[in-house]
Amino acid sequence: MENGLVQQIQIGKVPCLVMSEMNHIVYLILFVFSSFYLEASQIVNNPTSSIEKLDLRSSNDSMRKYKEINPQKSLQFGFQALNSSIEDKISLDLVNTHYYIGESFYYIGDLKSSFEYLSKSLDLYYILDPSDRRNRKVVKPPWVLVIMGNVYYENQKYDAAQEIYLEAIENFNLFDVDYESERLFGLNTAQNNLALIELEQKNYKSSEDLYQEVYQRRLKYGDFSEVLSSNLYLLNLYFLSDNKELAIKNFNIIKLEFENFKNRNSNDFELLKRQYSLANLYYGEYLKKQNDLNESLVFFEQAKELVNSPNDPDLINDLDLINIQIAETLILLDKENQAKKLILESLEKQSLFSKERLTFYALLEQIYTKQNNYVELVKVKDSIIFYNSQPLQRQVEQEFNVLENLLLISEKQNDLNISRSRISRIIEISFFALSVLIIIVLSLKFNFDLQKEKNTRLKLEKDKINEELKLNRRELFSKVNFISQRNDYLNNIRDNLNGDLSNLQNLKNIKREIKNIITSEKAYEEFDKMFSQVYPKFYKRLNKVAKLSQTDLRLASYIKMNHTNNEISRISGISMRSVESQRYRLSKKLDLDKGQDLNNYILEI
Repeated sequence: MENGLVQQIQIGKVPCLVMSEMNHIVYLILFVFSSFYLEASQIVNNPTSSIEKLDLRSSNDSMRKYKEINPQKSLQFGFQALNSSIEDKISLDLVNTHYYIGESFYYIGDLKSSFEYLSKSLDLYYILDPSDRRNRKVVKPPWVLVIMGNVYYENQKYDAAQEIYLEAIENFNLFDVDYESERLFGLNTAQNNLALIELEQKNYKSSEDLYQEVYQRRLKYGDFSEVLSSNLYLLNLYFLSDNKELAIKNFNIIKLEFENFKNRNSNDFELLKRQYSLANLYYGEYLKKQNDLNESLVFFEQAKELVNSPNDPDLINDLDLINIQIAETLILLDKENQAKKLILESLEKQSLFSKERLTFYALLEQIYTKQNNYVELVKVKDSIIFYNSQPLQRQVEQEFNVLENLLLISEKQNDLNISRSRISRIIEISFFALSVLIIIVLSLKFNFDLQKEKNTRLKLEKDKINEELKLNRRELFSKVNFISQRNDYLNNIRDNLNGDLSNLQNLKNIKREIKNIITSEKAYEEFDKMFSQVYPKFYKRLNKVAKLSQTDLRLASYIKMNHTNNEISRISGISMRSVESQRYRLSKKLDLDKGQDLNNYILEI
């Protein structure tokens, strides 16, 4: 029994073992009687209650509350809800009701019924519309898979359990971000259970890797009780793998937390007390294996003192396991009478599971054999034969195998339905895609013809515009030449008049009139109008670069026409020096770099 408890720890709880035939019948009778009594009481006290329909969601809340501390009561809520539910369609609440019933059966040790309802929960989940699921991406509800894996584990089908736990991990990782804390808790649960399988098969390194991964995650995201649970698992692992140093290190961590919380009355302390009890039990098992019997007995007694509670079912089961260890140690110390007294007290308990009951009878057999008490020895052997025969248990195992095969068939059928649904969806999508493709092709053909017609029209319009632009350019150049020739002519007149000084006043008047003609804006306005038609966006783009005056724009337009400074001087009727001054100011306003050519800059616009 050194490794007994290792097979039973499951995330802060000890999973129940398969019940004996007698216990199963007793629980069934109690359940039927209590259900009948509850229903009869409701009819007497409230005649209308028999026809009232229960809400599945509220029943599920009650089942969630009682499934661990009082699974029988949880089952009452579950069956009453299923029998009177008004729901006529598959819903997430209905899926959860079957899951909670399956989990409750698991906690009372009825693995066959547990597997049956868990399988039904999976079947209902497959039918459920994805939009009604809590996490739409989840293929299978992972908590159902976890309990189903526990059922496989209890039946020692470790390969099947491992496969189910890995599938649960895949689905936990599909949770939405809103359920991050539940996702992490689920990953820890499934990975700890995988570590138990590795531990059962003595793969200590693999088990440690899984435990350490959970431990590091809990250090980052979990609370102190979850962290200490990981310390407990590691402690047990290190004792089993004879790594005493690391085992004692984890033991001291749990002990220190227990001492710190010793005087506090809280739920955390109750959990910590159980963890410390199990730590003492593991330590005692290790010392017993090392044949340090007296010291191991001290740790067993300490463990027993910490869990000696009549109410908590987990603690009651812990107490039975601890009593087995104490009885074994007492026998090894030749204290058979003390061991016998403890065993007989334990056998009087109705809640004792069949596996522990058989272990106690086996220890009694050792004691009576040593004491040569053949009368009692015969009685003990008869009890052992009775509990070992378990014809109903074999039937349960056969039925469990049938259920397992039905589950496989259901999964295959579900896969087939999914494949059919996918094929049907592919056909629908293909038909839709083909229809869309035909519409697109026809639309493209229509648009192509329409575009071709537009392009023909645009080409004709473009050719017409180009012809107009060519005409405007010719007129523009003619206008520039006209202005230039006119200014040349007027300048010649002014020069001739400069030589005649007979009437100074008249000469001044003539010069002023000629200057007015040369600087007249009317000629430039006509030029500017044509320039804007030829280069419609030139001024707009230039003004985006800098704020320019009319003189700057005029100079820029002449440069755009590719005129030299001399030609600009003649056209504008100003001196070369004035043209150079205007060019310098324009370069500054355009913020040109030193050495950057103004003509090239303007011609590129």
